[in-house]
Amino acid sequence: MMRALTLRDLDAIEDTFLNSFSAEEAPIACAVIASLISENDSQSNFCLGYELDGKIVSAVGFSPVCFDVEADISAYILAPLATHKLHQKKGVATKLIGAAKSHFIKNSVDALLVYGDPAYYGRYGFDVGLGKHFVPPYPLEYEFGWQALMLNDKDVHKATLKFTCVNALSDAALW
Repeated sequence: MMRALTLRDLDAIEDTFLNSFSAEEAPIACAVIASLISENDSQSNFCLGYELDGKIVSAVGFSPVCFDVEADISAYILAPLATHKLHQKKGVATKLIGAAKSHFIKNSVDALLVYGDPAYYGRYGFDVGLGKHFVPPYPLEYEFGWQALMLNDKDVHKATLKFTCVNALSDAALW
């Protein structure tokens, strides 16, 4: 079952991240989603988990971005996403991303952004070319991984949209 993540889920989320990411990346990604969950009331973050047998086995966090110029567009960034290795390749992450996309469409969000493997996120509609119109707050270590997905017919192909992130993602080391 899918549901909103809460602070009570942090132990299961940590286990999921430790069993999804490398030993070096897991604590960093886990700290990001924990921060998003704890700041949720004031930041309009959207953190969703997939629960099996009373335990979260997959988790995703989304947070709003703030454009530097007055732009007639709204966007959220997907970071991070993890599925416990025992539950990978079962469509769990696909269900989470699908539910999140529906949520954001219903709430009139224009775009989703992600920094990750294009082969993975491309299957959800994220596009590297479209990502070039959204300028992240820090230089990217792997520019090929920056992607965007439009949730409506708003045209950004002539735009250069610089943005800032919530505190949890405001660290150059994450980019």
